Amino acid sequence: MNETAARHPNRFMADLILTMRSTAEKARQGTIEQCQADAKAYTERLHARTDDEAASLRKAAEADVSAIRDWSKAEMERIRVETEQRISRRRELLEQELQEYNSAIELEIERVQKRVVSFEQEVAQFFEQLQQETDPTVFASMAAQMPDPPEFSESDRSSITEDLRARREQIVRPVVADTGGGTDGAQPAEAEPTPELTEEAADARLAGGRGAAGKPAAVESTQVVVVGLVSVASIATFKRQVGRLPGVKNVGVSSGPDGEFIFTVGHSADTSLSQLIPTLPAFQARVVSEREGVLNVSAHDPEAEG
Repeated sequence: MNETAARHPNRFMADLILTMRSTAEKARQGTIEQCQADAKAYTERLHARTDDEAASLRKAAEADVSAIRDWSKAEMERIRVETEQRISRRRELLEQELQEYNSAIELEIERVQKRVVSFEQEVAQFFEQLQQETDPTVFASMAAQMPDPPEFSESDRSSITEDLRARREQIVRPVVADTGGGTDGAQPAEAEPTPELTEEAADARLAGGRGAAGKPAAVESTQVVVVGLVSVASIATFKRQVGRLPGVKNVGVSSGPDGEFIFTVGHSADTSLSQLIPTLPAFQARVVSEREGVLNVSAHDPEAEG
């Protein structure tokens, strides 16, 4: 009888299996529906958060764009100011170049005239001796020894041109240093050595040498009598360096009767040339004596070396 029950399940077991299958199917459907509902809710939350994030990103981008525009305006203003300053300095340098060039030409002309006078005196002495000779043979021999005229060249001015070119490069192609206010994260560039003409000196010259109260500063004149200078290049360089000393307004130069050169220096009343002249580089300048309005200086000519 047990074998027959195993082969033929009873009605109760069949109904139980059908109920279990129906319950499982309902559980499967409920699980799928719950998963779909959870996915839909999560998707809606994603869409809502995406809108908020997009709005936040747009706001941040607009803030960055505004900052970039502000930086650009500041940079353009800085470049405009720097451009005007460099143009002013270049035009000021042009005036110095013209002054140096004219001074060099004047000195060279004086030197040529002195050589011409010396040659004329030499020729006059030669002909004076020649006219005293009565022997034709000796006369012809002496005439063959007539002095040759001096030769003139412009090689002495080459160093001035090189120096002026170097000074132009400092203005036309300066190395830009970091001002500390940039927003682009650029690394600061290595600054060049400070040029001899400082910004304070340039500003003072552009302001016409006015004092803090806007009134012209008192100007005195001193003659700096220098011995030891030989080349035109060194004379022009000495003049230029004196012109850059603190308080100096203008410098003129002329040659003296005994080979010295007289630099007429206009300067502020509180400027001590006797202390500043020895600081000029390369010339080893030394104050020999000083009296009212005159300063006697001994200098070494760097161009005369070798």
